[in-house]
Amino acid sequence: MKRVVPLVVSMMLMSACSPNANTLVAAEQPKSAVESKAGVSLSDISGHWAESDIKAIVAAGYVDGYPDGSFKPDHTVTRAEFITMAAKAASLKPVQGGDNKEWYAPYVAALVQAGIHQYKDFSSGDWNTPITRMEMARLAVRASDKSLQSPEDSTDAKKFMFLATQKGLITGMADGQLGKDESATRAQSVKIIQRILDVSQGKKLEVDKRAASYAEVELTGSNVQTMWGSHVVELPYKMPLEKTTATVKVHQVLIMDLKEKDGAFRSMFDGQIAKVNDKPIGDEYLVALRVDITDGSYTLFGQLAPEETQLTIRDSTGKVDKRFYPVGIESNEGWYLFVRSKEEVKSQKQRIGYVNLWLFENNGAQFNLAKKQ
Repeated sequence: MKRVVPLVVSMMLMSACSPNANTLVAAEQPKSAVESKAGVSLSDISGHWAESDIKAIVAAGYVDGYPDGSFKPDHTVTRAEFITMAAKAASLKPVQGGDNKEWYAPYVAALVQAGIHQYKDFSSGDWNTPITRMEMARLAVRASDKSLQSPEDSTDAKKFMFLATQKGLITGMADGQLGKDESATRAQSVKIIQRILDVSQGKKLEVDKRAASYAEVELTGSNVQTMWGSHVVELPYKMPLEKTTATVKVHQVLIMDLKEKDGAFRSMFDGQIAKVNDKPIGDEYLVALRVDITDGSYTLFGQLAPEETQLTIRDSTGKVDKRFYPVGIESNEGWYLFVRSKEEVKSQKQRIGYVNLWLFENNGAQFNLAKKQ
């Protein structure tokens, strides 16, 4: 008997795409796998970003279009539907038994038994609820990483989204944002299932650096790992300053490639960027520290980084943008900006395996925000 390939995306996708896309009729149990088809034509996927994936999966007989010849790639997918796809993509046999007689129950049980799903994963809604991108990311990461398949695993949602972006399982929306709470579409679900299969076959997926940066900052307060492959101290970090009663804390460390105008967080620092000594900016990274000062009089003007690396941002009139006045002059919280040469970053990674982030406070304190894992 011919072996069925691991991915069997069946007619269960179709049931949520009736005029009431959020209602799943329990009687509409998925069909079994069908034979490969030739010359498949779908009326509504031409030019769609997932066109090639949809065509390949339909041609392979893993999923059918609608009787009218459409696929409806932008309709939502329920939790029951995606979890069934994930179970089949992982080559798990349905686990029969139990009180729940719905068509998807054996697939849910199979994923729970395999450690890919935990019943507590969904804290609200039901199995007919459209699955979110965050929920889909969690399933995809567990399906791709055996170390997270223990029933005792307590990895939180932020870590799952970070891992999903780092592995290339999840990419950002059009603007790079994560869209964690947005309902996933049929096209997105097909793409994720294909990526799970690619990872299982040892393929290295392309990583969306923008999405990975947003996910890392949500998790750790920094995107240094995404941008430099390094790590930073736990944030918020209290600077070990000398000769001052002030407490200065670093809450975020953002790294941006100055040549990537649409990179993650880059729009936050839009304006006329210039070094304080008026020297030209080269091929460099922008480093932005979000800091605050309490319990004392202190200013970060002229502190922490050499003058030739410090930045200022001016508005359309040429004046320093008030959001980026030196912290401690007009406000006790804000951003401290400087640059790092890409050549220097590359050299450090080659020499010592990670990138230092030394800061030199004028009163004598020196400290490194980076650390080696």
